[in-house]
Amino acid sequence: MPRHPSDLKALALMRTGALLVLAGVLPGVAFAQSSDPDAILAELKIAQMEFEQFRESKTPILRGGPVGGSCDERIGRMCIWFGGEDEGDFPGELREVGQARQQLIRELTSGFEAAPHRWILGQLVHYTVESGNEDRAEALARTCGIEETWWCHALRAFALHVDNDYLEAEEVFRTALGTMPADERRSWLTPRYIVSADAREPFQNASDEELEEMFELYWRLSDPLFLYDGNDRLTDHFARWVVAFNRRDAWDPIGLDWAEDLEETLIRYGRNTGYGRTHDPTGIVGRQRGSEGFGRPGGFGNSRLNDTRRMLGFHHPKSRGYLFPDDFLESPSDIPPESWITAPREARTWHAPLYAPGIRGLETQIGRFRRDYQMLVVGAYRPTLPAPSSDVGVVPAWGPLGRVEGVPAAGLFMIPEDGRDPLFVRGRDAEGVLTIRVRPGRYVSGLEVADLSGRQAWRARQGVVQEPLLEGMVDVSDLMILKSGAPLPETLDEALPHVRPGIRLASGERFGVIWEMYGLGLREPMQVTLGFSEGRPEFLGDPEEFIEELEASETIDVTFEDRGPDVVQEAFRSVELQLPDLEPGAYTLHLRLDLAGRTPLITSRPIIVY
Repeated sequence: MPRHPSDLKALALMRTGALLVLAGVLPGVAFAQSSDPDAILAELKIAQMEFEQFRESKTPILRGGPVGGSCDERIGRMCIWFGGEDEGDFPGELREVGQARQQLIRELTSGFEAAPHRWILGQLVHYTVESGNEDRAEALARTCGIEETWWCHALRAFALHVDNDYLEAEEVFRTALGTMPADERRSWLTPRYIVSADAREPFQNASDEELEEMFELYWRLSDPLFLYDGNDRLTDHFARWVVAFNRRDAWDPIGLDWAEDLEETLIRYGRNTGYGRTHDPTGIVGRQRGSEGFGRPGGFGNSRLNDTRRMLGFHHPKSRGYLFPDDFLESPSDIPPESWITAPREARTWHAPLYAPGIRGLETQIGRFRRDYQMLVVGAYRPTLPAPSSDVGVVPAWGPLGRVEGVPAAGLFMIPEDGRDPLFVRGRDAEGVLTIRVRPGRYVSGLEVADLSGRQAWRARQGVVQEPLLEGMVDVSDLMILKSGAPLPETLDEALPHVRPGIRLASGERFGVIWEMYGLGLREPMQVTLGFSEGRPEFLGDPEEFIEELEASETIDVTFEDRGPDVVQEAFRSVELQLPDLEPGAYTLHLRLDLAGRTPLITSRPIIVY
């Protein structure tokens, strides 16, 4: 009967002498004369284990790295540590390891021809991909030859994903989902490990139809860059599950018995991009950004009990968290106006898009206006880079200091919370204003700019909510800040080219502010209050809470009288303000409209004073 790799340790110890003396060439597996499928499978599992042990023995020992329990995170036996972006170097694979892998591939190929089996096909595709031959791996999976066709689809999608064909990979992964057993399907649709237990519970308790809807919205919102075709974060998640499924009954490159801690680490942080070893007499090891270290003696099995070398796995040094935040899964459109690209220490799970590693936050200003029965969304943007001089802060990416020269692609995307198809508008300007009309509702917006030839991108995402305006009700648009020195416009169309691409203001700066009012009576009198308060309120659109917070805080206000329009239409307003001499930091620019017999109208714009 075939043995589980954990049962093969003793046998592996007896065979290590052969591994040591053959100088990089693994012994051949003698199954050619056997017709027993179980015997062939058992011998191939030994061959796979011996290759991984041989790989470990040939992995160079690195200097440095934390020791003595200095893990940034522990997952069971796994020690995770975060390094800087300049710490992603790891040794290349030695030639004899590549030769040994090719021999293993030949043995798996012969074994699969003699005894077609899910495990053999999985290992064959895995190591063929690892050898850099994704086309061959995809062809092997497409040919299939086993009863579990869903596994063939998953393996083929895995090869397509590694080959960066994300559109087809997603299509084939969805075919796999449609053909796999029901329990396995729910397991793949439920975001285990990558979200907290509390966030996972609604997925687990959902009906099949509800789970499908939640799955689609969650991964749509977690797409790293809408401008780039395909959702590589989704296909990478499924690719991780393919690797995990493969390793449940195989020898892991790290050398530990497969268990939930290894599975969780793989699903959260992804496939290793390389390996190294380190020396740690304490038995507690770690790894650089995106890497895990494992507290197990090096060598073959546990044969060298006094060997204090430990295997390390590495990930892309720019890996970051791109998944939609747990806190807003129940109501995605409530997410505040900020990007959710998180630094590694803040992210539960990591990913690095190969088309643009290290996507940066985008300087933006998003505003909502009403046009008949539609919502007009205005998005001003400017991609920036750190300035050569720290005194300047940031500079435009496309400019003499930023020096980005690729052709820019821009887009404003609106993702409905109810699962309807996304709406979007694209542009070609490195800096500018995009507008889109959608029906009122609850959305997550995405404003993005990319230089895909230079493999860099910028993005900002936030919730956008607007309810239909009922008859007899009044409303006010968002405040939008104009560029310094812009003329005061008389209409929104005049104002659009001058909307500031961001919310950074210099202390003492003069600038224009615009807004619109809706549903006012003819010449209806009102009192207008514009002002600044320190910090950013947490009122989430509740006027009464915002009013209480403003009244309890120190504000700098200016108040004047105004009247509604002469005809029934939206009323556009623009004023020029001068920012007081405020200390650098976060503030809120707020507008309050007091109308007789009506609830005050409140709108605000967070700003940053520098």
